[in-house]
Amino acid sequence: MTDSSRPKCKYVFMYPGIAEPTIKEIGEGRVPRERLVGFYQLLERGWDVKISDARWKGSFANLRRNLKRYITLPSIGMFRDWLPADVIVIKDDFSLFLSLAAKLMGKKLVYLDSMFSIPKSSIRNFIIKLNLILADRVICFSNSQADLWSDKYKVTRGKFSCLHYGIDSEFYKNAFGKSNAESKNVLAIGRDTGRDFGVLAEAIRDTEAFLYLVTLPYLLPDFVKDMPNVQVKERLSYQELTELYQESAISVVPLKGALTYPSGIRAVMEAMAIGKPVIATYTLVLAEYFSDGQDIILVKAKSVSEMTEAINTLLSDKSLRTNLVKSSYKRLSEEFTVEQYVNGLEGALVNLP
Repeated sequence: MTDSSRPKCKYVFMYPGIAEPTIKEIGEGRVPRERLVGFYQLLERGWDVKISDARWKGSFANLRRNLKRYITLPSIGMFRDWLPADVIVIKDDFSLFLSLAAKLMGKKLVYLDSMFSIPKSSIRNFIIKLNLILADRVICFSNSQADLWSDKYKVTRGKFSCLHYGIDSEFYKNAFGKSNAESKNVLAIGRDTGRDFGVLAEAIRDTEAFLYLVTLPYLLPDFVKDMPNVQVKERLSYQELTELYQESAISVVPLKGALTYPSGIRAVMEAMAIGKPVIATYTLVLAEYFSDGQDIILVKAKSVSEMTEAINTLLSDKSLRTNLVKSSYKRLSEEFTVEQYVNGLEGALVNLP
């Protein structure tokens, strides 16, 4: 986008936690450039963008964080940040309070990557529909998800912009392809409730594989913690995580059945960027991004036997591992770059109704 065509609007981005320090971390090369889902690149391109972290600072920050699941508590600083803005971009769950506040203040409203599982509660579904109606644009990472939500909530499909997620392959290039050729280690990463680590642990129980799990303990079934061929790690630096990738032969992203949101997409792409073959549970979203058997191995949800077979096959077949790595890396480089994602984000933000 040229200087003359760049919008003159002011944008405020809202995140589910403190985000401002990540700008410096990206600039120093300590974290990959896809962090902040496009904000950093817009800043680089000369957009008038700002992050508002005001809700997560001050005396009531912990209270706001603890109550966030149930109710949004604003802060004076947040409204102060909003006043000069033309567009509010919320990278977070839908919030009826924030939606109404933006509209009452005369601001354009964009929700970015805010769509997760469709709730079972009719009240929560009604509130989500109100948010969708109030929003000027809803940006998500999957066409199948946008189609589903448009149909479910009877909201025009044009309200949704689908961008395919992009990853900073350059950040991982020094680690690409480096590993112990004889390794039987399996790596699985994830901290969202869509992961099914129980199935993965059962799948490697009677195999030669050793499993590294990078997650939060509360997401694990109790039996996993007592398995001798499983090691659980919680919070790692990127350097430590890279070292685990290098010690592992394959990466596995086990997911629960019937997921309709992009759970696991970043973990899949990160492994591919480092040069690891990936096994994942089939979802419509992953099938939209990658070809089964060519870029990735997809297995049926809840199937311990399919997961075991896929792990054993991939650990024993070097040629298959090599082909998956080549194909998936090529696809990342051609279709899922940070620049391609941000080009789409620019378009979605410029063309607001």
